[in-house]
Amino acid sequence: MKMRITGVRRWAPAAAIAAYLFTPPPTWAEEQQAFKLEPVVVTATKTEAKADTIPFTTHSVDRETLDAQPSFFMNNVGELIRDLPGVHVGQYYPWGPPWIHLRGTGYFIGRTVYLVDGLPTWSFMSTTLNPNDIARVDVVLGPSSALYGANASGGAVNFITRSGTKGMGAKGQIAYGSNNTIRPHVSVGDAVDNWRYYLSYSGDYSDGYKMKPVEDALQLWSLGKKQYLKEASLEDNRYESSYASGKADWANEHGTKFSVAVNYAQRYLYGGQTNLILDDNGAQTISTIKAETPIGSIGKLKFSGAFQYYDHPQQYTKGLSLSGGNVVLDSTITQRREWEVKRLPAELQTDWYLGSNNTLTAGVFWSREDETRDDSFLLSGKKSLFKVTTDQTAFYLQDQMLFLDDRLSLVTGVRYDRWQYKDIFDTSSNPQTPEDVSKETWTYRGGAKYRFNENLAVRSSIGTAYWPGLPLWFFQNITSGNTWREANPNLEPEETWMVDLGFEVDLPRFGTFIGITGYYGKIDEVVSYRYDENPAVPGGSIARTQNLGGAEIYGVETSLKQRIIDKLWLMGSLTLNHSEVIDDPVNGGHQLRNAPDYWGSLGLRYLNADILNADLLFRFSDERYYDDKNTELPFFHMRAYETLDLRVWRDWRLADKWIMTTSISGVNLFDKYYETEIVYVNPGRYIEGMVGFRYLF
Repeated sequence: MKMRITGVRRWAPAAAIAAYLFTPPPTWAEEQQAFKLEPVVVTATKTEAKADTIPFTTHSVDRETLDAQPSFFMNNVGELIRDLPGVHVGQYYPWGPPWIHLRGTGYFIGRTVYLVDGLPTWSFMSTTLNPNDIARVDVVLGPSSALYGANASGGAVNFITRSGTKGMGAKGQIAYGSNNTIRPHVSVGDAVDNWRYYLSYSGDYSDGYKMKPVEDALQLWSLGKKQYLKEASLEDNRYESSYASGKADWANEHGTKFSVAVNYAQRYLYGGQTNLILDDNGAQTISTIKAETPIGSIGKLKFSGAFQYYDHPQQYTKGLSLSGGNVVLDSTITQRREWEVKRLPAELQTDWYLGSNNTLTAGVFWSREDETRDDSFLLSGKKSLFKVTTDQTAFYLQDQMLFLDDRLSLVTGVRYDRWQYKDIFDTSSNPQTPEDVSKETWTYRGGAKYRFNENLAVRSSIGTAYWPGLPLWFFQNITSGNTWREANPNLEPEETWMVDLGFEVDLPRFGTFIGITGYYGKIDEVVSYRYDENPAVPGGSIARTQNLGGAEIYGVETSLKQRIIDKLWLMGSLTLNHSEVIDDPVNGGHQLRNAPDYWGSLGLRYLNADILNADLLFRFSDERYYDDKNTELPFFHMRAYETLDLRVWRDWRLADKWIMTTSISGVNLFDKYYETEIVYVNPGRYIEGMVGFRYLF
């Protein structure tokens, strides 16, 4: 998160003391540029607003901060925000997306909304983005369905893609790391007259590691969980991922703007066994168009639209089994799957200026998602096809008001959403074409913030969220292959409400920023899934879903930034959380899945362009559970962990317009072994060196 440090507004009789205590010296003001908040933010309110007037808990990670982070083996967008308070991240990279859990709500698919350039996307599509192509990540904590619709119980994460800037130039770099990991990157960008452009290519190619070790699968086998041995990693899971990104922006002097962005990825992942392929060169793309224009002096009209595509072909085998105490591999191909998702989100929004201190926002959102899962079972000759279209329509209103010379800000909002699951076809169901299903809801959000002066502020917000569940959980029955599914047409949607109260203390003279936020909320009709052992298929499983009674969530998020000496900073975050299943006869009193009792980070950052720059980061997390049953087995009960990461880098000016960059990173330096997600383990210590050259335009 970046801090905004401004001059002191003098008030009260103690003006002389305040002027001394709170006015930043020149060196502090210059160095703090790397950490200040953007003066204007959009994600928290969908409109332009000064950062210090936002009444919601928000954090931003900008490009300078991203460049200072270590190079993670888990090279995806989730690692970029792991150090923020209220944000907990699980990983099963490179198979799927980062499991971003916000504010103790746990299950990421249903309770975190992923956005790309402001438009909602499916969580798995976030793997389309390479960290090199991210300009900024905004996080809004607390229920945000009144802004972004479903899946926002814990909040929203907005990945803002990179644009060209004046003099950006051309860059080429190559990184080499543990596990024979090679990461090339080339990019070019600039701003010319009314235009900006950015183009890039990035690669991530690695021999990988054993993501699901056989030894761990055997341990689970001995404890009764036999379904995890079949696809365990007998060999390293090598992978190959290629990324391309392009963006063009245009703006004129009257405030009219237009941009088009394209992000593309092609990904391959070997399953660690002969013929087992977990991603067979699947193609992914997120293409976004945005336009806005003033409506005279009374408002603004905005449009955003996107085409989002995800292709994930897979190939399965008979796999591993245990015979006579020995692990036996049968690489006979049994199943091929074509899994495809297409999304078309679009939004039209108007902002009306009701005076200089009041903005009324009205908008309409529409999206269509087509999902197809086409399975071929080679030994039996059977086929299974599942198709569903999900249409979503929403209308929303929001009012932002400022009072008392902008010291008091109020925001209220309401939204109506309607979902329709239609054109459903499932080969294995009876009937194969069930009737359409519709769901609707109203959600609201409100907040207030009061700044006593430039150094102390208090804010509070309340909001609700809604999640209807995944369509395949309602309709899909599969009785072939390794993983069967059992439909639950009676699954109820879950609803969330939450309230928070936060304080911000900013002491520029001492280089101190402290943020503290307490929160309390409940989830009703918690949607929970599980994978049960399949007695009909040795080593197979059955996926089932159910509603639990509810969940109670409360905790405290804290953040600290402290200047120790010139050029040396201390940064930390700590989240204390309690998430408990309630009102359920079986799981009552259990910890909500993926919601540990504490997590956080503590780091030192040294910035000295004349000598070197360094970032040392200590991360930690309490234990957590994979399921709401709190199964006391390895990987179901994931252990607590602590890691130490380091990055050292420097830019070397070779000529007037030529710069060479060198860096070395070490992640998990003490080689800590721990689970990152169910049956997935951390790769251990990862070391990476990088050298690059940049030509400035």
